Parts: sequence; structure tokens; C-alpha cells
Amino acid sequence: MQLFTLSITDLTSFESVPHEEWAEKEDLFEIGNRLARPMLAANPNFRHRGMCVAIYNEAGIAVSVMPLDTLQ
Repeated sequence: MQLFTLSITDLTSFESVPHEEWAEKEDLFEIGNRLARPMLAANPNFRHRGMCVAIYNEAGIAVSVMPLDTLQ
């Protein structure tokens, strides 16, 4: 298990409050989906505004960037 930090971001000026979670790397897509669902329910306009779920490892290196418009 590794500690990952997830946030919703437009990769320029907006970033949500970071969320930390212990996970296996192969579970990151599911975890990103779980973080994005309530955010999209509350802010459906985020889907088409270039927003992403960014996931960083413990060293702060991005290991995944998932556009919200592709998440279900």
C-alpha cells in the first residue's frame, strides 16, 4: 500500500482540498471515480470545464490525471 493524494483540478488555477488515501496503484482509477462522483453531482458543470482528478504519490509526483468528462 502507498499513500496517494487526490484532488480535483483544472491543472492551472483551481485545486480542491487534497484528499489522502492509502491504496494499491492498480486501484487508483476506482478511487478517482469515488472522489469525483460527489463533486460532479454537486457541480455538473465541472464535467466540461477541463477539470481532472489528479493523483500524486508520496513524493508529490503525478501518477494519474483523469479528466472528469470521461468518468462515470
